[in-house]
Amino acid sequence: MHISQKLKERSERGQAIILIAGALVGLIAMIGLMIDGGMMFVEYSRLKRATDAAAISAALQYREGYTIASLTAAATEFLQLNQVTAVVSIDTCDTDSTINPKCGNSPPPKLVRVVASKDVNFGFLPVIGIDDTTITANAVGEAASVDVVLVIDSSASMASEGGGDPNRVDDPADDPSQCNPAHSCQPFEQIKTVARDFIQTLYFPYDRVAIVTFDRDPHLAPPGWQTSEAAALATVTNLNVYQPDQCNDPNPLFGPCLNYTGSTFVGMDCMHFRNTSPNDPTSCTSSNIGGGLVVAGNEFAQAPIREDSLWVVILLASGPANATNPDLPSFPYGYCPQSTWTSPFCRDASATTRHDNGDVNYDADDYARDMADFVADPNNGQGAVIYAIGLGNLIQNAPDGDPDAGEQLLTYAAEQAGGALANHGIYYFAPSAAQLREIFRSIAENIATRLTH
Repeated sequence: MHISQKLKERSERGQAIILIAGALVGLIAMIGLMIDGGMMFVEYSRLKRATDAAAISAALQYREGYTIASLTAAATEFLQLNQVTAVVSIDTCDTDSTINPKCGNSPPPKLVRVVASKDVNFGFLPVIGIDDTTITANAVGEAASVDVVLVIDSSASMASEGGGDPNRVDDPADDPSQCNPAHSCQPFEQIKTVARDFIQTLYFPYDRVAIVTFDRDPHLAPPGWQTSEAAALATVTNLNVYQPDQCNDPNPLFGPCLNYTGSTFVGMDCMHFRNTSPNDPTSCTSSNIGGGLVVAGNEFAQAPIREDSLWVVILLASGPANATNPDLPSFPYGYCPQSTWTSPFCRDASATTRHDNGDVNYDADDYARDMADFVADPNNGQGAVIYAIGLGNLIQNAPDGDPDAGEQLLTYAAEQAGGALANHGIYYFAPSAAQLREIFRSIAENIATRLTH
């Protein structure tokens, strides 16, 4: 073999080695790029998920007196809980109106933008001089505005713990005409204190509250929706227990009245019941739960209607329903079928029996359930969430009929009303007003978990 041919073969073998080495380097680079690129993609996906969650967490801290520092702390903590360490920056509509077009609304929505950045170290790319890169994810969390209607029992039982004998229904210390001016009606004053505490968890004017009380009739505290914390607190402070006329000054023809022996209060009475035969209690009852619910439901339809808000009704009652709104001209004092003119008045003895409107036995419990359906039904009603609180002994131990008729009604309102498609709430039982603070705190937390979208 000629020397030139040998040199040529050696040259070709050398070129092949170089090509193979180059290809090998290229292959390693491609594998490294794929691995490091995949690593970067995985880290970005993880950062993005954590940032989305952090934005929601930060938005839920959007309360009166919030600071960017508190929002940043909430977002950072949530990232750390997801085992992500990142540099975090926070903006709201107040600090950067460009984060969302809705920032131009008045008031602007409760939006929080979280921008999180972290470094990703490569495993293979340092071979070609690329050691790391910085990835960034951002997300905007929004806590919806809340429209809350507080529906509070203000019947005479709300003055039953005025400081005298708690076992007496005719205790002089429980006279509404005396404890209302002194703001000493109990447990009503305790209820008002807890309601004010709850109102202070809201963020005005983003959130709104309306206050409805019910006794024989429902009462919407003017002007309806309160968009100022101070106004809402003042409204609650000025609420009073049901205080009808005195039975002897002059004797009312219809309805409950305050009964006295001389100047001593001896409880509630109803002259119309005593002066008719058979005794007619139609105008004498004083727990119109259904009326309170219908006023609350109608409030969501008052302009300006905020369809993007979370609609919530918090209902507090101390006993079964036994009164309704009138249905003129046939039922000027509400539904109280003659079959219920013996105790329990205006509701049948079985809380599980339900009648349709138009049935001769349609009663106050049926009416209250229908009004709960109206509030909660997302298709044929208002689609609001109902949280119900049963307060005191009569909720589970009514003296006539099913003892737990009140609890059955409130459980239905919170957890079944409106059907399967309704956004249901929770029923709570409070043996006394002492448990109300924790219950309202739990309701506030439950509302918060529904605020994000």
